[in-house]
Amino acid sequence: MFRGGLLILVVALSLAKAYLPQKVFLPKLLDLDWPQNCGIAYFQPNIFAKIISGNEARPHSWPWQVSLQTRSRPSDRFVHVCGGTLIHKRWVLTAAHCFQKGEAEDVTNWRILLGKHHLRYPESTERTYRVKRIYRHENFRYPQLSELEHDIALVKPVEDIMANKFVRYACLPKIDTFLHPGHFCWVTGWGGTRGGKENLTLAEVLNQAKLPVLDFNTCHDKKFWGNKMQPSMVCAGLRDNAKSPAACQ
Repeated sequence: MFRGGLLILVVALSLAKAYLPQKVFLPKLLDLDWPQNCGIAYFQPNIFAKIISGNEARPHSWPWQVSLQTRSRPSDRFVHVCGGTLIHKRWVLTAAHCFQKGEAEDVTNWRILLGKHHLRYPESTERTYRVKRIYRHENFRYPQLSELEHDIALVKPVEDIMANKFVRYACLPKIDTFLHPGHFCWVTGWGGTRGGKENLTLAEVLNQAKLPVLDFNTCHDKKFWGNKMQPSMVCAGLRDNAKSPAACQ
């Protein structure tokens, strides 16, 4: 009798569940006023020179280039940590590995700097913005996992970042865009120029380099990045087996 009663109870609960209103959680779509004049710089970059090894960029010719800086202790001085790209007046696109503390990251220790060329010196063109929120990709697991997959993050400023001659927005690619091997891309930033991993020296001025996209199998080779290279990544750099594949990222 107990089993029969249990069966009736289970059926009754199942029927009740079937008739209860169900909550459906749909992904939140951002209805943003995307800039119509994205990707257009007031000062045109020097993209016609056949430069692969890298050189100093024309000042303010990549006006969406961001310097993400954090407060250094005990000096309380802000230092450059990562580059970023301004894609909207309320969004900066960058790498998730820049924020090692994850959800424990204190946004008051970060700032967004735009309109920069000389990193170490104040410039009349620069604009500083406080950070309101940092969103790392929910599947980013580094350094808990050794893979750098889903290495992407969004940074939201406290106030809107408005465009001018020295600050503009980059364009986002369409969803179905595919970068074929051999296609040339431009990379920019104040990344390390000498000293190696242990004694890295940042560039004092914004640099640019023209790099070809490499196919997945090349970058997945043990001579380059091996298993660190994932199908979701884009690889661009030089096929130089004699040196470290530092440019292949």
